Amino acid sequence: MTGSAMPGSAMTGDESVDVVVIGDGPAGSALALACTAAGLATLLIGDDAAWGNPYGTWIDDLHAVDLLAGHDVLGVGPFNVVAWSDRRHDLGRAYGMLDNAALRAVLRAGVTHRRGRAALVRTASGRHMVELESGDQLSCRLVVDAAGWPASFADRANGSSLPAWQTAFGVVLSEPPAGDLGQPTVMDFRSPSEPHTAAEYNTFVYSLPVADGWLVEETVLASRPAVDPQELVPRLAARLGTDPDALLSAAVRTESVRIPMGGARPRRDQPIVAFGAAAGYVNPTSGYSVVHSMSMATPVAAAIEAALATSPHDKVADSLSVWNAVWPVAHRRTRTLHDYGLDMLTRIDADQTRQFFGEFFDLPSEVWPKYMRSATPPAELSAVMARLFKQAPWSTRRRLMVGNPMAFARLLRPS
Repeated sequence: MTGSAMPGSAMTGDESVDVVVIGDGPAGSALALACTAAGLATLLIGDDAAWGNPYGTWIDDLHAVDLLAGHDVLGVGPFNVVAWSDRRHDLGRAYGMLDNAALRAVLRAGVTHRRGRAALVRTASGRHMVELESGDQLSCRLVVDAAGWPASFADRANGSSLPAWQTAFGVVLSEPPAGDLGQPTVMDFRSPSEPHTAAEYNTFVYSLPVADGWLVEETVLASRPAVDPQELVPRLAARLGTDPDALLSAAVRTESVRIPMGGARPRRDQPIVAFGAAAGYVNPTSGYSVVHSMSMATPVAAAIEAALATSPHDKVADSLSVWNAVWPVAHRRTRTLHDYGLDMLTRIDADQTRQFFGEFFDLPSEVWPKYMRSATPPAELSAVMARLFKQAPWSTRRRLMVGNPMAFARLLRPS
């Protein structure tokens, strides 16, 4: 193990470590924790900004994260949630909102953290050099870019397409809204009744308790190009039976969201490894990435440990072997299936979207969640898609095939 700093200590000046993780959000912090637990001299760098975004999660997925075992990081919940297509769906699956401060404390425990921004990364066959804006230099055998999408230092594949965008505008109210949205709701695809807002965008509303009130968020599931969150204010106001000025006046706070759906994976043939959203971990079916990133931290850290152990001490680690742990073969095929579904959702209108999700949430509660997980084995995901296709009416089947029946059939072959 190189470097003399102890976990949790402050570092100043020039330093030499095994791994530098750029980006101190949940993904970078989780990987730094996993690398530290593996005995690697690891330095996490970032501006130490507060984790202000509300992170929602399915409770069963949260409990599967090994780094969180024995820790309570749930802030609000668990609670049962519903969805609405043209009808109500009781989902039978618990949901909750993370306590960002508690999560941060768990993921930073024992991690050596340096406040600062990376300005430059110089790669070499001996040791890589990370230069901070302060002028300090950090020498290491592996650099991980976990600073969010798009990656700051890891290159994306040449010619890769831009993602679709999930955008949203939300208000936090002091009390739950009246009516159906006063119950925890993860997706409500019904349109507001006001004719001037009913057909503007293909959206759903998300309505859940949060630490400081009740969040109601108008959300574009996926769009190319992105819809400006501010354009959703009149639609959200109409949904809540008020006008935009009154809605904003009543809000405890507001939030605007922009999430890249289906961003390309970074190139494999480069010395810098990406992780988290920077590696394209944002799930194209949901926009979630935090829990998946935390789940992947331990196996990726194991791959980093192996890469360092099999390389000469005066040489950098084999980044390709680590990339293959960030994106295992099975996950790549699962992502291909998810990307196909995303493309289909960007092509259909609001009525078709309601019908699709009505059929989707009619699947058994042990079946439909598999579609929303990034790590679902491709054969299981294909089985879910085939089951949905089989029970759907012909109008939906045509949309699922997106004009290419042979390509769709190939995607559904078991892997």
